[in-house]
Amino acid sequence: MSEAYSTRRSSGFAAFLIGGLLGGTLALLYAPQSGRKTREFLVTEGQETAERVMQSIREAQENVLASIEDAQVRLESMNRDAKERLQRLREIAQSTVDEEKEILQKRYNEARSAIRE
Repeated sequence: MSEAYSTRRSSGFAAFLIGGLLGGTLALLYAPQSGRKTREFLVTEGQETAERVMQSIREAQENVLASIEDAQVRLESMNRDAKERLQRLREIAQSTVDEEKEILQKRYNEARSAIRE
């Protein structure tokens, strides 16, 4: 998840909460209802707002978990690629060492033969 997306999401969530509070306040100021009805309204609105906030939190958690899982998959892939490359380099190095040993042994034998002659 990009930083810009996270910032926009946080801003949207803050605007949502502020809007809810302002709406509730305006409703209290302009609603000609009894105290009991106003309390019931506040309880209902509070529960709905709490449910929306919890839903937003759950969605944020799901997004974070999905991002973590995606990063883990990418890291595992990179790790696998790095191991394969390292193994190939080992094989090349071993082959080079073996070839050089053979050349040295051949040259050594040639030098010994030249000395004996």
